[in-house]
Amino acid sequence: MGDCKYCGKSAGFMRGKHRECERQYVNGRSEVVSLVAQAARSDDFSANALRNTLDAIAARAWMDKSEISAAVSTGWRKAIEDSYVDGSITKGDESRLRVFQERMAITVDTASASALALLHEGVKNRLTEEARRAALGIGETGDFAAGIDPISRLDTAVEESNLAKLARRQALVSGWEQAVSAALEDGVPSRDEEAALERFLNHFGLAKEEVDDNGAYQKLIQGLLIRQLVEGTFPNTQIDEIATELPMNLQKSEKLVWVWSNVDYYEQKTFRERRGQSHGVSIRVAKGIYYSPREFQSRTYEWEETIHVDKGLLALTSKHVYFHGRSKSFRIRYDKIVSFEHFNDGFGLMRDAQTAKPQAFRTGDGWFVYNLVSNLARL
Repeated sequence: MGDCKYCGKSAGFMRGKHRECERQYVNGRSEVVSLVAQAARSDDFSANALRNTLDAIAARAWMDKSEISAAVSTGWRKAIEDSYVDGSITKGDESRLRVFQERMAITVDTASASALALLHEGVKNRLTEEARRAALGIGETGDFAAGIDPISRLDTAVEESNLAKLARRQALVSGWEQAVSAALEDGVPSRDEEAALERFLNHFGLAKEEVDDNGAYQKLIQGLLIRQLVEGTFPNTQIDEIATELPMNLQKSEKLVWVWSNVDYYEQKTFRERRGQSHGVSIRVAKGIYYSPREFQSRTYEWEETIHVDKGLLALTSKHVYFHGRSKSFRIRYDKIVSFEHFNDGFGLMRDAQTAKPQAFRTGDGWFVYNLVSNLARL
């Protein structure tokens, strides 16, 4: 005879459990998980009241302390998952979840470690969004009327987040990067956006190298440069000192604006091929002898192809487009260019010459190089 693993009483021959006891256990565990998940997100959570309820469930569901503890951890994890909306966890939910963890003495074990990681991720994502808004000078509704500065609000949020120092720093950097992307979405950063972005860096002591790992700082500089050109001002890019190191011979009073390396250069080439065919009929002139008065006709076929010509340095100055490669080097004055063409990864141009063919350069940043060269040509 076997004993029931739940109630401990006889379960019958070759049996180790009662179906009813198993049903009570499964239902009881599910009830614990549900109650904990609800309580962990509640403002009026009472640890004593919840413990008493769990003890009552444990008694009728044949659950021991370790099983109750495991069910509580599962319920807490479910509360975190329910709070993780759109990749973020609100400040209120974060506070309630951490208070619940402390009062219910939930330890970080294998089962709850993934839940805690998800909580930290949700909090970090929320801080990133708050950092993005603060970096753009965007406050909450009523903040400016109340004299609350967005960066001051962010300071408080960072301190109250309970995240590790590195995670906080990463959230600030990611928020600033996203702010730069937002400032560039509608064209170029405004003066207010420029000031807010610079103030954010200074306030949190973020180095330019730190926020340029993904190219955000350079994108900001590029956007500001384009804005100056659109406004009719020639920019000071602070790269004139490297002009003497370039293989291009700049003219007197010519200023270097931007340089790209490993640029692919393409030209449109015309190809010609002569193709022909013969046709006619065979005429019998004697037994086994035929005469074939065939005629051969041919014509020239012509087509255009864009081919890769070289790879090298591309430089834009105040007066010219320069290219220097292994086999091809040239410069083109802006007033000798008829038109520009925008590509996702570069730009093309057509020179003002009777025999000119389209030329193209692949730099990897089509928006910037196209806007830069087209605006430089207008100055």
